[in-house]
Amino acid sequence: MNISKQISTAQKYIETKQYKLAHQCIIELLQFDKFYADGYFLLAIIASEHNNFKKAIVLIEQAIVLAPERAEYIAHLAKHFVLTNDYVKAKQQCEKAELLAQLSALELDTIGVVYSKMGLHHCAIKNFEKAVKLAPNNANFHFNLAVSLKFTGDFDAAKLAFEKTIDLAPTYYKAYSSLASLGDVDTKYQDTILNLQTNTLQPDDALYIGHAQARIHEKQKNYQQAYQALSQAKKAKLAQLNYSIEDDKKIFTRLKSAFNQPPQVNPIGNESDEAIFVVGLPRSGTTLVERILSNHRDVTSAGELQNFGLLVKELSATQSPYVIDPDTIDAACNIDFKTLAQRYIDSTRVITGDTARFVDKMPLNFLYVGFIVSAFPNAKIVCLDRNPLDSIVSNFRQLFSVNFSYYNYAYDLETTAEYYLLFKDIIAFWREKFPQNFYVVNYQSLVNSPVEEAKNLVNFCQLSWHDSLVDIENNSSPVATASAVQVRSPINNQSVGNWQRYDFCLENVKSRLQAAGVSLK
Repeated sequence: MNISKQISTAQKYIETKQYKLAHQCIIELLQFDKFYADGYFLLAIIASEHNNFKKAIVLIEQAIVLAPERAEYIAHLAKHFVLTNDYVKAKQQCEKAELLAQLSALELDTIGVVYSKMGLHHCAIKNFEKAVKLAPNNANFHFNLAVSLKFTGDFDAAKLAFEKTIDLAPTYYKAYSSLASLGDVDTKYQDTILNLQTNTLQPDDALYIGHAQARIHEKQKNYQQAYQALSQAKKAKLAQLNYSIEDDKKIFTRLKSAFNQPPQVNPIGNESDEAIFVVGLPRSGTTLVERILSNHRDVTSAGELQNFGLLVKELSATQSPYVIDPDTIDAACNIDFKTLAQRYIDSTRVITGDTARFVDKMPLNFLYVGFIVSAFPNAKIVCLDRNPLDSIVSNFRQLFSVNFSYYNYAYDLETTAEYYLLFKDIIAFWREKFPQNFYVVNYQSLVNSPVEEAKNLVNFCQLSWHDSLVDIENNSSPVATASAVQVRSPINNQSVGNWQRYDFCLENVKSRLQAAGVSLK
């Protein structure tokens, strides 16, 4: 057998998504030579393409046994450990790969992506910078570098890297929205963005450009044009989805029914209070609170971790494609909460453990409050509540992770209003159910009276007070959220009342809120 030809044929089948033919090719090769490492690695790639990440890990590990110095294998093993939420092993493999000589640009980029997924952006930047030096014409490598630079607060360097991405690949539309998110856009790129016709693009690309155009129009105080750009792009994406707010309503209803029982007399989980969960609707001030808390010498910021929700899904063993749905909620009520608690703590150890406490700032963990308290009876959960119209408009204006179903509500103003009402109802339920664990912070009060409100917050979290906690501009830890630019400045109330710029399109939203008895103030 001509092994090189066989491998080349298998790779071509993988590139064209002819996985059955690729699998057949590789099995024939391994029957000829069962010690050929690339065969196991390519089988892992096929498994990964089918989202069978655990099988992929086993196959990559077999490849590494046969070829222990192959950096490509080690980098991909790290990548797959991240995909299975095992950050500790992912970091170990990254560090192992970095010790090898002459890493390729692609291997460096892969390692950088793994570090960035773990929130270790300074480590990511070192690898991305080496990657772009080796492959200066690769737009994707420049984009990845730009993202981590943005999250670490190096906005000037991030801007240059996003611009370089666009120069190399003018149809890299995601880079345009990222560039616009930094603030002022140079005329050259601004003209390009405004001249693009979103109705000629694929929905995802139209979404990126629509958001970039909206940011530019907002800078020019052309809010009606900004709304038009957003609305057109979001409608195109929404048409692609099979989304109904009724699906979200079923989740909220099931959560309340699942936890509408007398509380456990004895804790059933882990008594640790190490994790402080900061939750709320996106764009409601969660990053501000996280910055205040992580300014404390005893607190580390772990960023926005998806770990808790993913572990609930894994332990519930439901087969649905959604991380949370009614069936998963029902099944999760019967999981081993001690196991959930320990696995969650273990999964954070790449970032946590150096201080007594850490902050997990995944906003939508407000859906998991009942499960968090079951796993950690002593947990402190801080929930942000913002003016309803500011919350709704800021969610509609935000470009969330594309194709992440959590945020489907935000493609339409009226469904965003409905989701806000669901949020208000569930946090009132949690507040009544778990008064020792669940604390609501009003965003407007916090930015208008930061010292007073921060003292109350710190007291609830059972931390000592220091005047410097409110000096968030001095907090240098990475911020991998939509507030990455905003929270590098001192606390201010400039975002309060921003909804008024979009008052012209809020008539139906106001009517729905008022019908539900919600004050618009």
